[in-house]
This record gives sequence, C-alpha cells and structure tokens, in this order.
Amino acid sequence: MRRRLFALAMTSALTASLVAGAVAAQDPVTLKFWTLQQSDGPVKEAQEAAVRDFEELHNVKVELTTYPYLELQDKLLLAAASDAAPDVLLLDQIWVAQYAGAGYVEPIDDLMAGADIKAEDYFLGAWNSAFVDGKQYGVPFDVGVWAVMYYNKDMFTAAGLDPEKPPTTWEELNAAAAALTNAPDQYGIATWVGGGDAPNCLWDAWTFSGGGEVIDPATNLTGLGEPAGVAALEQYKKSLEYGPEGAVGRDVEDGFALFTSGKAAIMFYGEWGQDTIATRAPDLNYGVALLPVPEGGTSVGCFGGFNLGISSKSQHKDLAWEFLQYSAGVEKQKEITMLTPANRQAATEYLAAKRQYPEMIYQQLDQAKFRPLIPNYPDFAEAQRSILQRALLGDVSPQQALDEGVPGLNEIIAEAQ
Repeated sequence: MRRRLFALAMTSALTASLVAGAVAAQDPVTLKFWTLQQSDGPVKEAQEAAVRDFEELHNVKVELTTYPYLELQDKLLLAAASDAAPDVLLLDQIWVAQYAGAGYVEPIDDLMAGADIKAEDYFLGAWNSAFVDGKQYGVPFDVGVWAVMYYNKDMFTAAGLDPEKPPTTWEELNAAAAALTNAPDQYGIATWVGGGDAPNCLWDAWTFSGGGEVIDPATNLTGLGEPAGVAALEQYKKSLEYGPEGAVGRDVEDGFALFTSGKAAIMFYGEWGQDTIATRAPDLNYGVALLPVPEGGTSVGCFGGFNLGISSKSQHKDLAWEFLQYSAGVEKQKEITMLTPANRQAATEYLAAKRQYPEMIYQQLDQAKFRPLIPNYPDFAEAQRSILQRALLGDVSPQQALDEGVPGLNEIIAEAQ
C-alpha cells in the first residue's frame, strides 16, 4: 500500500512539474522599450501595431512606454544609473557618448560584423552619431532636422509677398518678417528661446549654414565665437524684433502654437511639425522651405534624431539585438519610427507618403550636421544656452556674450578628452 501511495505521489509530482515547466516554457519574455511622443498623433498605437510581427516571431511581449522628450531624458538616465533601464535604449544622438562613457550601453561592433546593416544605407550624420572613440553603440533609428521654415501662405499673399517664393537669405527673411508684422494682432516670426536644446540647434544650424562649426575638429575648440557663430547669434537676436515680447519665456512648442493658431507668419521647426499642423490646424494654408542662410551660405540643418542601443544591464541582450535588426529594416522603419526614418530608402518612401515638400525635407536632412558628440554634452549645451540667453535678453551684445562665454565652452570640451 505504501509503495502504491508513494508511486502515486511521485507520478503526481512529476506531472505537476511537467505541466509547470510547459507553462513556463510558453510564457513569453517581456522586452522593455521606452519610446517618445515627439508630435501630436497616435505614436504608441502605431508602434504597438508595428511590433506585432516581432512578438509572434520570437514569442515575446514588447512592452512599450511612451514619454515626452524631457521626461524620457530624465527617467532613462536615472533608470540606467540604477540598473532599471529598459532592454532597448532609445538614445538621442547627443546622449550616446554620455551613456557609452558611463557604461550604460553595450558596444555592438562584434554583432555588426555579421549583420546586414550597412553605413551607406543611412544618413551619414545619423550613422556617425552612434560611434564613440571608434566603437559603435547603436543603430540609427530616426532623424529630424532643426530646422525647416514653415510659413503661412495666406499671410504672405495679404502682405504683398509671393507665397511661392519664400525668403532664402537672412536679408530676405528680415524684410519679409517686417512686412508681415502688424503687432499685436500678427507677427512676422514665431519667436522662442525657452529651455531645452532647440534654441541651441537653431543657433548651430545658422552657424553651419555660414560655414562654421560648433566644435572645430582641427583645433578641438568651439567655433561659436568665430565669425559664422557670431553672425548666427546676431541673426537670432534680430529675429526677436518680429515676434511678440517674452520670447525667453516661450519654449519651442509655445512658438509653434503661435504659428498654428495664426498669430505668427513664420516658424522654424522640425519637419515632424506637419503632424501637429494636421491635428491642430488642418485647414492651414502653409508652405515649407529650407532654412534661410547668410548671403553666400548653404542651408545646413542641425541633426536631431535617435539611435537604438542595448542596455548593458539587460537580461535579454540577444533578443534586444534581434529587435534592433528588426527595427533597422526598410519596411519597419517606415512604421515604427517617430520622425523620419534614418534609413535613406525608408526616408524617401516615408516622406513621399506622409509629408508635403518631401524632396526639400530630404535635402535639408541630407545636408545636416550633428551636434557635439562628447560625453559631457549636457554641460556644453547648458553653457551654450546661457550665452544665447544673455545675448538675446539684451544685457550684452552677442559678441560680448561670446567673448565672455567661449572660454567656459572650451574648458568643457577639454574635460571631455
């Protein structure tokens, strides 16, 4: 009897163990991915739909969490420092060096050796932004450019300006903005300074367009104090004359609201702003043009955008790598990215399908340069923003603000070496 009971107990235990093991084997792994809400639109819903094939293929659950930019920046860095980061890291180009230096993101050079992901398939600025000291830490995900020029065609017509010939130089821009300003009912330019990196990006873009550099690779010193950088800051200050007072208290989204509400005729913003216009002001008759430049300059934007990396603390690095490769494909880049895909073919098809003026936007992206890729970029950006705000507030001239601020920028660059 005892033997029979013992055999029965063992059989029951074995059966329970097998059932539990089978259930455990069927339970999908959860791959965590934090993403970004960059513009008005159902971003998370679109991304959830785009990853379903990946979930089925790998028997995995991709857990998407969406944050606004500044919240993602703060939460992701805190999570990475406390070993609580998602498996897949969505890294702004300017965060890559910081995360690599801290050991928060995994180098992928060995993985790339056998991957079908090639540099020539991506915008050069996006591809290079994933490298730190010769090592690759990510795959380009999407790109944006600061900035293109949005303009209200009806306001141009009413002011006697040709809506099919938007300004291309600073001189033309200032003349058009003056003609479009009828304060306090209407302003020529939706001006903003505020916080975040957007003001620096506009200054950078105008510096690039004048042939300058934010950090000169030949000297490893900032080029913002050189003629191109000084002229760019002076033009930024000039533009404030054509907007409502309080620009320093407005951020870029406040500025864009002035444009979409019909309060301002011109706005400098990223190409993704078309999504926001479609939801806020679908009947707005607007145009999009290259960023105006100094006489003799070339319109060069400042790159924005994100790379995908693998958390160095992830328990599912192999699966995270599969997700990076999945997201790098042409078809999925068109579905899953928040901005324009970083893959050139995907970008061409995406812009043609979803953007007005797609060829112009592609040109602005293709000519864009990225911001300084140094580990302490947040310190550099804060110091740069301080110079900009001093100059724009009117306490000192742009030249004086730079004369006093450039040595601090160069110290920050030196600390990064």
